[in-house]
Amino acid sequence: MNVRDAGEALYIASEMERRAIKMYERALLVFGEGPCREPLQAILTEEKSHLARFLSLGAKEPGFEQAQLLSAQASGLLFSGGLMEAQRKGAFQSVKALYSYAAAEEAVAIERYGAFAAQLDGSAAEAFAAIAEEEKQHYCHFTTAAAFEEK
Repeated sequence: MNVRDAGEALYIASEMERRAIKMYERALLVFGEGPCREPLQAILTEEKSHLARFLSLGAKEPGFEQAQLLSAQASGLLFSGGLMEAQRKGAFQSVKALYSYAAAEEAVAIERYGAFAAQLDGSAAEAFAAIAEEEKQHYCHFTTAAAFEEK
């Protein structure tokens, strides 16, 4: 996926993070009374932090048609099936399952944000590279935690 400029990349990334936030907020409403509550809340906090960073970098609001196209691209990247898909994949059956599911979604974000960093220059490229690194840390945390939960 090529973007024309940093504004488009930031818009797509913001949409990706909004999808993540919406999915984890819904998950908290439905599955928040069980053992996944604390991990869901922690993940949600990180996703909100990323959205705030993207917005502060100046995610431009494209025209209606372009926004629809970019939003559609974002929806196919991260949490494409929403809460129901996550449930079908067993993401909320246990903390281990949640971490495994979250790790797979982080891998998608790492790839996309890394690609944006490679396509862009300046502060936007630096920001995408930094957030991709944070996502790598989250991925490592989730995979390690999932393995730990297994034992």
